[in-house]
Amino acid sequence: MTSNVTNIVPTGDLEKHGLLTSGIRLFTVPLLNALPSSVIKKMMRRSSRDASTVVARGGSTHALEAMYTRYQRRIFAKGVMRGMADAFWHHVVSQPKALRNRLKIVRNALNSSVRALLQERNSQGSTEPVRILSIAGGSSRSIIQMILDLKKEGITHEIEVVTLDKDQSALDVGEKLATDADVSSSFHWVCGNARDVQVLVPGKKFDIIEIVGLLDYFDDERTRRLLGVARDVMASQGTLIAANVMPNSEVPFVHKTGWPQMVYRTEKSFRNLFESSGFVDIETVVEPLKVHCVVIAKK
Repeated sequence: MTSNVTNIVPTGDLEKHGLLTSGIRLFTVPLLNALPSSVIKKMMRRSSRDASTVVARGGSTHALEAMYTRYQRRIFAKGVMRGMADAFWHHVVSQPKALRNRLKIVRNALNSSVRALLQERNSQGSTEPVRILSIAGGSSRSIIQMILDLKKEGITHEIEVVTLDKDQSALDVGEKLATDADVSSSFHWVCGNARDVQVLVPGKKFDIIEIVGLLDYFDDERTRRLLGVARDVMASQGTLIAANVMPNSEVPFVHKTGWPQMVYRTEKSFRNLFESSGFVDIETVVEPLKVHCVVIAKK
């Protein structure tokens, strides 16, 4: 079934394009798609520090963090011209907004899944920790924020998180975020390849597995293999939360920035991968800008 995003996160908390922005996009999106890559990169490097980071580190946790953390910085702190450029790259272009939407949807899906587990365990008098595996999780920002949400409500049940990523610099970003948030005791950071999870994290069964940002780069066959690996390390009735980029109007522009080539999937084709891999109770959530689809599925 397809979920209305309001079932996962309130619509008002997700970013959309207003009338003015939509009007600006009528001519800017075709222009960005038509300009040469060299011109796009030069514009981004010269106009905005965040946009420059995206060009320099496309596809990395560092590029994602530049887009995720927009609201942690005053947009005109570096002057009017730089502020106008940041406003354009962060709010007229869909990609940063859509990524922040994805982050919120995943964070709330994690929150709901953990709460359901805690309710079940409390009813059974169990103190078994909730175990989460983030595959290619980078900074694990969504999990860190979810744990903080629970702590603010006084929920202190133990949560054990393993973040697996082949990029050590991404893990370093996550470790600093977790330390700054005072939740580092919940995390174990593992540098390695996703296909080796059973070797790198032996003997573990996870209640929740998160795969957000990796399947964008896997073809269908490779995705099914990874989903099989995920099933093998999931606890009975475990939950998988995954995301994939969808076909959208900015695809030519995105790749002209130097972002690695991605596999764009419709909501239906993404869902089909989970059905054919043996998952059940599959729910799909498409964020308002229709750039990312999130799947929540059961083993």
